[in-house]
Amino acid sequence: MGIFPRILTTLLVCVGGFNMLKAGAEERIRLTPSMVINESALGDASTLVDEQGTIGDPAAGTGQRPTHAFFPGWATWQYPLHVVIDLGRNHKLTSVYLYNESGESTVQISSGKPGAWANQDVKLTGYRNWQRIEAPAEVTRYIRITLLKPTTLPEIALYGAPFGPAEMKRTVMRVVPRPHPTFDQFIGVNAFIDDPIDLITPTVGFVREYHNWSWDTEGPGGLVRFNPSGAAGGNAWFFDNYYAKLLAGGVTVCPALQGTSPAAFPGYKADFKPVTKGENTELPASYAVHAAHMYQYAARYGAAKVPESAVHLAPDQPVKTGLGLLHYFENWNEPDKTWKGREGRFSPFELAAMCSADYDGDQGRMGDGYGVKAADKSARLSIGGLAGIGIDYLDAMKLWADTFRGGSFPADVINVHHYSSDGTAEQPFRNTGISPEEDHLKEKMQTVTAWRNKNAPGAEVWLSELGYDVNPKSPFHAPAIGHFTAEDTQANWLVRSCMALAAAGVDRTAVFMFRDVKTGGGGVFETCGLVTEKGQWKPRASYWYLATLKSRLSGMRFASEVQTERKDVLIYRFVAEGKTAWVLWRPTAEDGTSKDVSLIVDKPTVKRIQFKAGSKTGVEDSLVPKSGAIHLDVTEQPVIVMQEG
Repeated sequence: MGIFPRILTTLLVCVGGFNMLKAGAEERIRLTPSMVINESALGDASTLVDEQGTIGDPAAGTGQRPTHAFFPGWATWQYPLHVVIDLGRNHKLTSVYLYNESGESTVQISSGKPGAWANQDVKLTGYRNWQRIEAPAEVTRYIRITLLKPTTLPEIALYGAPFGPAEMKRTVMRVVPRPHPTFDQFIGVNAFIDDPIDLITPTVGFVREYHNWSWDTEGPGGLVRFNPSGAAGGNAWFFDNYYAKLLAGGVTVCPALQGTSPAAFPGYKADFKPVTKGENTELPASYAVHAAHMYQYAARYGAAKVPESAVHLAPDQPVKTGLGLLHYFENWNEPDKTWKGREGRFSPFELAAMCSADYDGDQGRMGDGYGVKAADKSARLSIGGLAGIGIDYLDAMKLWADTFRGGSFPADVINVHHYSSDGTAEQPFRNTGISPEEDHLKEKMQTVTAWRNKNAPGAEVWLSELGYDVNPKSPFHAPAIGHFTAEDTQANWLVRSCMALAAAGVDRTAVFMFRDVKTGGGGVFETCGLVTEKGQWKPRASYWYLATLKSRLSGMRFASEVQTERKDVLIYRFVAEGKTAWVLWRPTAEDGTSKDVSLIVDKPTVKRIQFKAGSKTGVEDSLVPKSGAIHLDVTEQPVIVMQEG
């Protein structure tokens, strides 16, 4: 019957468009990782198909033992765990071979499609052997393998042939060029309502506002309170005023609505998924309460007026709609987190279902009053920022959207988090932070923008959490390097991270975060602020550096990396009408200097701007070109060169 987990298969083009490996009486389908969709987004399911060329021919009795295995881990809450293989078109399968490394275990093999699987339990027996499984009689495009408990599966072999007419190729979505936000709007920070607005506005053009759902609701029934918010802030948090002041200061705001409201779900913990116990967590309708709140948020702060009868506010709240203060709405924070277990982690299908409800009421099927688009068609929904750069996770969300929304991806923003450190997937924070260049931050985020271009070309890409602690006791601190203090390094690396992200095609970024949690603390995230802890608000070098970057590159957009013979320096070019700027730096972490770097310019005078703590615009001096070029020394602290006219 046929299957095997998440690995996949690219049927290499040969005769008839498929590469079939002849195996005695059966023909083997060459599987490749591009065919594997890790529905649970846990573990590396590509290892199920990464040895197709070296495992021999199991059907002919010459199968070899694989050396790599798919094992997602021991945590029992992760199971059942699913991997889907997309064969690209209908196939009639003859058999499936699974390699059993050791012992007895039961897996489930399914044919059909998401939401309509025909399941069969298969008992694996023996020790280090290939086990043949009769393929299901029906024709199928998708096969799913389900691990019911912690199980090791090293490799899969699949036999069969295409069946029936080839399906029409899915329309390739054309990437429509659109301008990224200008650099002053690109630079952002994570902040709270009680951070001083007058300190925020000079530094960034974008705020990702941490906002607990519980702040906005009161029981019974979860009626909404925005102005003031009664569940927090001592009746002193007025969100109408907060958003209006930031907008007046030129700052775009996206509230990251996180956690479950106890008023809406009595007895639930904040980290629980907002679904009543017993409901199907992969159905959009199960998230109706959450989608209704997203509607209320967009109805008040979006650009469109809605009927007052559609607004459900607490009795003392002023009825207002269409205030035009917000354009973006984010529907969770790190929904893929594994450290909260099954009740706190959304699988990709679960997040896709909630996004479908929060986006447009599951394409209107839920009725009136659900999702941000139902309140304001121009509103843009961001998926809750994923805890890592999860292409597997996005692939599985796309499979859900293809199946249940006709290919319409239920979000306008692909949103991820990433911290540049020496950590691993198992231990993200180990010893120290590392530079964005050593981390290959640009290349990592290019995988996300490439995914967007292929699968959701109208969407933006955000990296909405990045940063460094400054206390050396933190396992992802920015270290002191030569004459640079830890605070200098934090500032240098944040500027260089912004450069890498702009070059990767990212639309917005948000440093974590505006203020320290505890300035004297040595724990993770305690000293990563641009300013010191609440009540102190002392700006760090990173505060002044980002303010300088914002002011000097205001209205400009990344244009290109300047190619030179120098391998020790990076040069990025930014442009706006009548202006060109270059940012230059050494991509190292050794306190080195690159002497006599040449930069071609076409104006008789250019300005050099050097970053300096205490200045929002940096220190400026003039440089006179010789033979159409300027020459300057470059260090690991970036420098800006500008020409106008």
